[in-house]
Amino acid sequence: MRALTLVLEIALSRLSGDEYLNLMKRTARLVESATPEALGIEAAEFAEYKEKVDLLQQRVAYPTASVKTDESDEVDRMRDATLSYLFAAINAGVNLPIEAQREAAKALEVITRAYANIQRLPDQSETNRIDGLLLDLDTEEAKAHLATMGLTPIVAELKSLNERYTTLTDERTAAEMARTLPSATEIRAALDPMYTTITMIAFAESVTNPTETTANFINLLNATIKEVKKRHNLRTGKETDDDEKKDPTIPGTDTETPENPDGQQPTNPDGEQTGEDQQPGGEQTTPDPDDNTPQPGVDNDGDGSPEVV
Repeated sequence: MRALTLVLEIALSRLSGDEYLNLMKRTARLVESATPEALGIEAAEFAEYKEKVDLLQQRVAYPTASVKTDESDEVDRMRDATLSYLFAAINAGVNLPIEAQREAAKALEVITRAYANIQRLPDQSETNRIDGLLLDLDTEEAKAHLATMGLTPIVAELKSLNERYTTLTDERTAAEMARTLPSATEIRAALDPMYTTITMIAFAESVTNPTETTANFINLLNATIKEVKKRHNLRTGKETDDDEKKDPTIPGTDTETPENPDGQQPTNPDGEQTGEDQQPGGEQTTPDPDDNTPQPGVDNDGDGSPEVV
């Protein structure tokens, strides 16, 4: 009889948000790798499962909008300071005694004149205006003037800060949107039965229509579950998990194997062979020749008659 490998159990409710999301995402990747069809899972079932996993990812990944606001405020302060330094350096440069630097400053002053005081504009307007300034400073002539003035690193920093501000703005919008999503608890409540259904269907397929693909999926899923459990135990300080000691494989049975293949008599719980010469406690019933204690039914004194005690 062939051996069957069960899907290991795991207490989903005990997993942290990251542990739970990790298991759900990795299970989805395993199904995709094996293909839902090979595991007996309908495409619509798997699509619904993946949709919930993606929804949980959104809920877990995005911090609160207030955190993003604090970050963007700091980046905005830094880019304002960078703009002020750039404009001040260019304006001061027109009076430098070194001709090359003075001429470079004059050329840059003409380019940047239309962008004076853009740090005072509303945030999004400032972001767009900085993009325009960076575009004007990206010509070969402007880059040569910036190099002469030693301002190339300043412009590079301004570009980095403006891109960072744009990213934070997008993330803040996403965080605001996340407020309208179901809670992580609600999403997990919907995912629990979906995970159970998908893994049970895959197991059933491995039994009724066993293939290398189904066997590989069950083994990889069990390995994933063991890893998640191990990390959970490390986080919670639990030394081991009793389930990890269990072999998920149900071995086949061989009905032709004799009960006592080595021909030995069965032993009692104390490890001694049973036989007629043993009492229940395991001691021999043969009398000790040096023992003078009268024995019932035995001629102890040699008068020819058995002793009665």
